[in-house]
Amino acid sequence: MTASSTVADAAPASDERTTVASSRRLAFVVTALVVLPFLGWWTYGFFDLDEGFYAAIVREMIRRHEWITPYYNGQPWYEKPILIYWAAKPAMMLFGGEFGARLPSVLATWATIGLAAWFARRRLAAGTALIAPLVLASSLLVVGVGRMMLTDPLLVLCLSATLIWFWESLVGNPRWRLAAAAALGLAVLAKGPVSIAFFVLIGAYTWWRERELRPRFRGGWVVGTIVFTVIAGSWYYPVYLADPGNFVHGFIVEQNINRFLGGDTAHTVPGLTNLVAYFPVVLLGMVPWSLFLWRAWPRRSRDASSAAAARRFLATWATTVFVFFTVSGSKLPHYMLPTMLPLALLVADDMARRWGTVDLRRLVRPGIWVLAVALIAEGGFTVYYYGVDAGPVHVPGFHAELHRVAAFVKAHAVTGDAVIEYQTGRQQAKPLATPLKVIETSHPSLRYYLDRAIPLTDDMQQVLAQDGTVWLITRGNRIGDAERAAAAAARRPFARVPTPFAQVHYALWRLAPAGAE
Repeated sequence: MTASSTVADAAPASDERTTVASSRRLAFVVTALVVLPFLGWWTYGFFDLDEGFYAAIVREMIRRHEWITPYYNGQPWYEKPILIYWAAKPAMMLFGGEFGARLPSVLATWATIGLAAWFARRRLAAGTALIAPLVLASSLLVVGVGRMMLTDPLLVLCLSATLIWFWESLVGNPRWRLAAAAALGLAVLAKGPVSIAFFVLIGAYTWWRERELRPRFRGGWVVGTIVFTVIAGSWYYPVYLADPGNFVHGFIVEQNINRFLGGDTAHTVPGLTNLVAYFPVVLLGMVPWSLFLWRAWPRRSRDASSAAAARRFLATWATTVFVFFTVSGSKLPHYMLPTMLPLALLVADDMARRWGTVDLRRLVRPGIWVLAVALIAEGGFTVYYYGVDAGPVHVPGFHAELHRVAAFVKAHAVTGDAVIEYQTGRQQAKPLATPLKVIETSHPSLRYYLDRAIPLTDDMQQVLAQDGTVWLITRGNRIGDAERAAAAAARRPFARVPTPFAQVHYALWRLAPAGAE
């Protein structure tokens, strides 16, 4: 062998090592960027309503040593299935507070982003696996929901795994169908039967649309059904046995059937607005990537390639979720979260195909937007929680003040004192220059920060019926002449409690026992 041939043989190996090293550097940069928008999820307290409910429920389940029946304020609470509580309870016991409570959502979102990259590497254009994580990690809806203690990040992870692994069972190894069945069982534990509806609708349309894949639908259904039943039944069966009547009515009827039919009037949208409500959610939730959706959307074609079929599957997935919740009577922005992964993959795949080569230079602009969203997310949540009062900028810190009140009460109330949340949830017309009204809500997060059940009432007579000292947490303008007169008639001294912090939006009052001086 000549020296020249040795050099020629060594050159390809050297090029290959350079390519591998470059790919690893790109993967490291993308991973670091994906982590950034979620850091700091523990730096502010819980927001009401949803986070406050879930945190209070987990806190009460910890007090009760309970793993099956969720409890809120002393009563069984069947609004959501168990997975969020199973995930959050050990995390809160290990790490405590907001860090542990939100950790499952953050980890689920990171896992979802990783799942998107895994699918892209196997089924879409080269480079899509580097772009898609950046698209997801810079989509405002993904980052906003992923930093909160909500059921949706767990649902999206489990539903995405279900659909992606089912697709793998069609175009790859059929054994992926069992993994899809297990993920579907977890999805039903995350948010209920809606995941089954998505799986059936998307699977049925795919069977109809992709004729060449129809033979691949055969097999694995019996074993898959058993796997799904065992996993989903790990909670549904014991909780049904524990409280069949309340569970069926509270969870199946009220939280699933009635919500879909529009029975949840607090989350309905009137008139024709109902049909277009989610367009701005998707467009704003994916800014700026939503600007490329039209270009990336699969067109009618006879392309039978595996990548084209995967793109059609992703479009079916996103469309099904969008249409389902558009038809549904209940509307909430985070219902669109399951559309983000397929839409991000479509956009990323289109960009990768147009670019040809995905290198560090190509990722600069997406990376800058990820950094911008990281600052927006941390700054926005922090300002919303703590407020800001600097020069012309005034944003009230409602939640921070309320939780300071709770901490003060917890530190000063003695055993036997009653704590009551009074008139915090009334609807009040605000003096705005528009006909809009702000619907004030109650504060379930108080049960978390006080670590106890707290009655919620609008009736002062119910407050006066409490024996002993009563701590009253209310809004700043709720105690008037009528309340003072009622307390005086009951011979119970009633006084505003001074605190080391300003009481601006909320007020703390103390009602002494009857006959006290």
